[in-house]
Amino acid sequence: MKAHTTTAKELAKNTTTTVNGKIILVDDEKYEKELLMLALREKQWDVKVEYFNNGNDALEHMRTTKDKLFLVISDMNMPEMTGLELKKAIDEDKILREKSMPFIFMSGGGSNEEVSEAYDYRVQGFFEKPKTVGEQAEVLDLIIKYWIVSLHPEKKK
Repeated sequence: MKAHTTTAKELAKNTTTTVNGKIILVDDEKYEKELLMLALREKQWDVKVEYFNNGNDALEHMRTTKDKLFLVISDMNMPEMTGLELKKAIDEDKILREKSMPFIFMSGGGSNEEVSEAYDYRVQGFFEKPKTVGEQAEVLDLIIKYWIVSLHPEKKK
């Protein structure tokens, strides 16, 4: 079997601004949703965002939705269910595991201990919450482009 290689230039040329699936945002601070939406608009990303202010509601939605889920972005520290508890619940749910959703934390000033613990749960990234729309736009742009070109079990070449 011959390996397929793609150059960074080819990837950049073929990257679209349309995302195949929804972003799930879980954060108890509504301001974060507004910041995320402004950042997506700044970079002209065509993506639907489902916002949940707690992990329990997000988990229930992810279990029952028929929609394709592109990415989960979660805060670390929230009431009711922490981001780590949400990630653990996803990992323990066979149906959600099979959806192969990348899961990242975007949290305010994660300590070394929090970052380490997050990676114990096999998260795909841990980012400090950007303070401005411009910073958020740059971070989201990198994250989304990465996951668009990354192959998932359900994608076929």
